[in-house]
Amino acid sequence: MDEALQILLKLPSSKRMPRTYPLPDEEQRQIQFITALLIQIVHSSSNLPDVLRESADSPSLEVSIDASYPTKSFESVTEACCLFWSRVLQRLTNTKNQEAAELKTMIENLVIDLLTTLNLPEYPASAPLLEVLCVLLLQNAGLKSKDISVRSMAIDLLGTIAARLKQDAVRCREEKFWIVKELRSGELIDRNPPKDACSVCSDTRIEKSLVQCHGCQGLFHLNCTGIRGHDIPNRGFYCQMCFSKKQLLVLKSLCESQSNDAGQNNRTNSGKTSQVTEAITNLEIVQQLLLNYLHDAATVDDLHLFTRWFYLCLWYKDDPNSEQKFMYYVARLKSQAIVRDSGSLSSLMTRESAKKITLALGQNSSFSRGFDKILQVLLASLRENSPIIRAKALRAVSIIVEADPEVLGDKLVQTAVEGRFCDSAISAREAALELVGRHIASYPDVGLKYFEKLAERIKDTGVSVRKRAIKIIRDMCTSNSNFSELTTACVEIISRVNDEESSVQDLVCKTFYEFWFEEPSGSQHHYFGDGSSVPLEVAKKTEQIVQMLRRMPSLQLLVTVIKRNLALDFFSQSAKAVGINPASLASVRRRCELMCKCLLEKILQVTEMNTGEGEVLMLPYMRLLHAFCVVDPTLCAPASDPSQFVITLQPYLKSQADNRVAAQLLESIIFVIDSVLPLLRKLPQSVAEELEQDLKQMIVRHSFLTVVHACIKCLCSVSNVAGRGSTIVEHLIQLFFKRLDALGFSNNQHFQQVGRSLFCLGLLIRYSSSLLHASVSSNNLHVSSSLNLFKKYLQAEDFVIKVRSLQALGYVFIARPECMLEKDVGRILEATLSSNTDTRLKMQSLQNMYEYLLDAESQMGTNNASENEVANTPVGGPSVPVAAGAGDTNICGGIVQLYWAKILERCLDVNEQVRQSSLKIVEVVLRQGLVHPITCVPSLIALETDPQEVNSKLAHHLLMNMNEKYPSFFESRLGDGLQMSFMFIQAMNKGDSQSLKPQSKAPGIMSGKSEPGSFTHARLGVSRIYKLIRGNRISRNKFMASVVRKFDTPSWGDLVGPFLIYCTEILASLPFTSPDEPLYLIYSINRIIQVRAGTVEANMKGFLQFLQAGYQKLNVSGGIQTEPNQPIRCQTETMVASTKIEEGLEGDHVGVDYGSVEPYMPHLASLNPHGISNADLQMIQVECLAAGALQLLLRLKRHLKILYDLNDARCQAYSPNDPLKPGESLSKQSLPFSVNEINIEHPKNYEDFVRRYQEFKNALKEDTVDYAIYTANIKRKRPAPRRNRKSGRMMGGDDEDYEDDEDWGSGMKSSNSGRRSSSRLRQHL
Repeated sequence: MDEALQILLKLPSSKRMPRTYPLPDEEQRQIQFITALLIQIVHSSSNLPDVLRESADSPSLEVSIDASYPTKSFESVTEACCLFWSRVLQRLTNTKNQEAAELKTMIENLVIDLLTTLNLPEYPASAPLLEVLCVLLLQNAGLKSKDISVRSMAIDLLGTIAARLKQDAVRCREEKFWIVKELRSGELIDRNPPKDACSVCSDTRIEKSLVQCHGCQGLFHLNCTGIRGHDIPNRGFYCQMCFSKKQLLVLKSLCESQSNDAGQNNRTNSGKTSQVTEAITNLEIVQQLLLNYLHDAATVDDLHLFTRWFYLCLWYKDDPNSEQKFMYYVARLKSQAIVRDSGSLSSLMTRESAKKITLALGQNSSFSRGFDKILQVLLASLRENSPIIRAKALRAVSIIVEADPEVLGDKLVQTAVEGRFCDSAISAREAALELVGRHIASYPDVGLKYFEKLAERIKDTGVSVRKRAIKIIRDMCTSNSNFSELTTACVEIISRVNDEESSVQDLVCKTFYEFWFEEPSGSQHHYFGDGSSVPLEVAKKTEQIVQMLRRMPSLQLLVTVIKRNLALDFFSQSAKAVGINPASLASVRRRCELMCKCLLEKILQVTEMNTGEGEVLMLPYMRLLHAFCVVDPTLCAPASDPSQFVITLQPYLKSQADNRVAAQLLESIIFVIDSVLPLLRKLPQSVAEELEQDLKQMIVRHSFLTVVHACIKCLCSVSNVAGRGSTIVEHLIQLFFKRLDALGFSNNQHFQQVGRSLFCLGLLIRYSSSLLHASVSSNNLHVSSSLNLFKKYLQAEDFVIKVRSLQALGYVFIARPECMLEKDVGRILEATLSSNTDTRLKMQSLQNMYEYLLDAESQMGTNNASENEVANTPVGGPSVPVAAGAGDTNICGGIVQLYWAKILERCLDVNEQVRQSSLKIVEVVLRQGLVHPITCVPSLIALETDPQEVNSKLAHHLLMNMNEKYPSFFESRLGDGLQMSFMFIQAMNKGDSQSLKPQSKAPGIMSGKSEPGSFTHARLGVSRIYKLIRGNRISRNKFMASVVRKFDTPSWGDLVGPFLIYCTEILASLPFTSPDEPLYLIYSINRIIQVRAGTVEANMKGFLQFLQAGYQKLNVSGGIQTEPNQPIRCQTETMVASTKIEEGLEGDHVGVDYGSVEPYMPHLASLNPHGISNADLQMIQVECLAAGALQLLLRLKRHLKILYDLNDARCQAYSPNDPLKPGESLSKQSLPFSVNEINIEHPKNYEDFVRRYQEFKNALKEDTVDYAIYTANIKRKRPAPRRNRKSGRMMGGDDEDYEDDEDWGSGMKSSNSGRRSSSRLRQHL
């Protein structure tokens, strides 16, 4: 074994290792010579006794061997296998890199060869070799190893071996060979063979000759028994099972007789043996068949003897009564010598039959029984912390499932796989779904067990996971027409129709096209009912949609699906390039028309049932009809009878029910009628009159305002289509005017009736504007009167009345948008949109604006040129037919721009509903192009940090579109957006919307640290924004440089410190993917440090000397006399005057004032006890703030270098002009970032100022390497004037480079020329 191992280790290692040792009678199957040698060594390690080897052909059973010898022989086999594998695995753990990889390849090649020879009759040692390997891999040499590569290899090998075990078990279970079936049937050999038919195939065909077994009396076709040739023995035919049984009976009787001759003690033992041997099991019979085959197929050498002895030792170990039957096992080894002519029949067995027998016998071995243990360990590995191990284990389980998909039905497997559905890695989740999805169609019962967890993955954050989950559930539904969870599946899938990823949207629409709208193959002869033209298949699909709709609160998702299926716009780009087949479009439209007809028939059927729950049963059908009508009203106006739906549905308006279900039903009915009416050429007079009366009654009496709204809109449409004029509308307007007069303004008891009247009056004005064109004076009178009335009720004390009057004003504005340009109306709207207004009024005012914009958008493209001319005449008043591109004549754009600042302000309101309503307005405005996109970028960036996911997602979607269309606009306002996001987070933390005003000054109310949850949202939001520009090097560099420049010369204020900390944390959390990104950020930081550090240190030192001199004078004279022309004052006045935090991107002006210095002067009393001028104190504050800002940058720089493993040499060598290196990876460590110990507040006293100066000097001292060469280059190009006094060191390093710091810092000098040298450096840079 040692020599074989040494040879093995010296062989070249490759996955394509040449395999030149041919297997017997196996075509195209070969193994390595070293593997064949290893198997032969293991065979020989079974220690075949010499006495048996020499007397193999002798019938004598007298052998001097102990009964425990076969057990010890097999133990030596196990020991040999352990010796080999333990040394191989030990060698693996003691090597690294290339040699370890070669060893792994060698082990994989060995396993492949052993699996090739597994269950072949001539190679029984393959199973023990593999079994020992599995045992070792389950221990410290494999899965419990500390080396993750070794654990990965162990999982791969165990998965491959377990998959083969499961594959063999399936093959054996499905095997039809009659001997294998006999072995599986049980212990009883007695059978009841069928009469006149083959006992194997049960075939009674006469053309095949049947022979009868003299043992079991069964009939057999010779080819069914697997016998080679067609010669039948002269003394009668015995089937192979009966022949083997007969042979074993002879051997047993011989063993008994020899035991009786041996003496009384042996007779006692032989009595026990006789009792055991009376029952001959099928297992013993089949085992003997294999031994006979090996003897008959043997070559001239005695290798077959070792093989047969190996099998006997293996079976001996598994037999609980083996020691009592020792002589019997020896007799089985010598069966050919003891029973003469025993090979006359067994030698006719084919090799294929022998392989099947070996496979069946292998299922009883301990190796095969170890499958459950291996599977259990692999399932446990799915929960490992390492994603590499989880991925390997998932792949291993996958190949096992591939061998037998029914494994997925096991409860342990199901729990483990479903656990990977929620894995932290997207690839692992997708692989787990793929594992289940491959076998859903073939095993629907298994798929049903996983359905609930699969449906949850439709909402996964990974796009690929969502798509895979949808495809799997789609396959589950299509493969099983009676799938019990079809409705739930449809509800889950349709929830992603508005997914942020367009490919998911297309997949959802295509899925429902296959479910409902695709024309089935073949003709349809079955129809829904008597006299119906709707095929039964269409009716079934319609019922599926209805069942889904019962569980959906809104129609919007279904409307989107229907609309896209009618357009077939979800096919691939290649299909769109060729062009959508018009026949397919016509087919979908025809099916939708049939579905609408089916729904109408269903509604009539429900009515005929005349049950007490008519509205409840009818509602889902009516809602689906409503959805079809929203997409295309012509679907409900068939060419044969366009008024069919109106006439059929009109009687249902007479319903007296007044509950929520009835209200929903009426609303859908009225909507369908209202949508179809404009398509009718002529409406019957009687129908029109009944409609008007029914609608009028509901307008006056119905308690649900949604129904009233639909009725008023429909009534105006009826009057318009029927040509009956505005009589009934004017009557209703006068009716509600009178009702409001009767109720009175100050009557608080009838506020609900007042609110309802205001609501109805506003809607009547809105929808009747086209009807009242004929009467200009009446129209203007109604509008003027209603405006004055609504303004009056807007002053009411009750907020319900206020909201209703504001809502009614919004309806009037839709009809007459020019009213919003009036000054008094403008003041009202601005007041309702102000920050301190009640939330209900803000919401209603925003809703008014939103409805107005949607109404204007709905008219785009619908009005032709003549209509525009009529509408633009003084009679009709100004029109809003166009939303974009109309210049100054576009009243819609003018209105939006008038209130745009207030709308943006409300986008950052503390109330989440107000923010959401405002953001929806921004979406419509950007879609119509009513304002310049650059104006809303900062607000959208701030909303990226919104805690509400709905708002942040919509804001990100809008920014993404803007970045695609206007990248320059987007990039130019990133700095402003970051600043506004900070203000938004601070306001959310404090609950103070006042601070969101761009020009507000709110000193002293902001905390220095943002709340952890708020910063989490901010980090995620800014990271999403950064990902939009990350692909463009120039854009991302501009963004980082603009943020870093905010640390340069900041002005003082209570918000400045927290804002700089916020910027530092944001920069530290950016999702970098290439080394160029952190390197450029360090480069930008070093530019600021280079320009500012020396000046700030020199100024602080000058102030310190100035204060020390003052204290010395105080000790002598008791007071300080400040001289008018202090040097430090001269150096810093210009700098203080120019410091602003608003400095952002190039040419970028934020316009946000954090407050002046004067309000903070009382805090300086402790620093100024002796009358130092306020100007000097301001300079001290500014320098301390600048020092704190630079300390933040230095801390960020050190963090980046450690986090991304960037040494000083790499930072020094970096230049932003160098070309990018494609494929360069970025390694990242797990390192928290904290700036808590950096003090950025104003100094409280003299000692605090000294401490701040020392902290700044220490920070500079720790950072002294990166730009030493850079500074030398700067001085050579543009020498700066040298001073005698050294300033603090300016260059950068970190804690890990202290030794180099001293060498580099010894020759460094920096200038202290104040503002002048600083400006020179800036000009050079």
